[in-house]
Amino acid sequence: MAISIPNRSDSRKVASVSMAPMIDMVFLLLVFFMTASAMSQAGSKLELELPESANAKVSRDYSDRLIVSLDADGQVYLGASLIEEEGLSRILSEFRRERSKGKLSIRAAKGTPFAAIRKVMGLAAEAGIHDYLYASHETGGAG
Repeated sequence: MAISIPNRSDSRKVASVSMAPMIDMVFLLLVFFMTASAMSQAGSKLELELPESANAKVSRDYSDRLIVSLDADGQVYLGASLIEEEGLSRILSEFRRERSKGKLSIRAAKGTPFAAIRKVMGLAAEAGIHDYLYASHETGGAG
């Protein structure tokens, strides 16, 4: 932004705005939002020993996803909190209503009975969610 100031002589003086503080502020905001995003997801998952797959593609973006975890006993957790079947059904319905393109991420520990996983899938289908993501660890891949 330049401003010309009339003077008695023909020379013009130009005032300018330094861009360095603005660049610094944008950088600080970027770092803040990246940190806030990582911290918001930090406590949202139950620690599980996930199954391994050579074909797994582990996503780092959990935005617009509902994360449901199942432990080896088949107990269902939303984030890190234990949840009953009725509560999960209500939450899945609300999630579908609020985010029509949202995905359900199912994280099941090694050894989780498939009947428990199928029950979560059935509740999701009743709520109108048909897009699932299954969590697994990447192995070295096919050699």
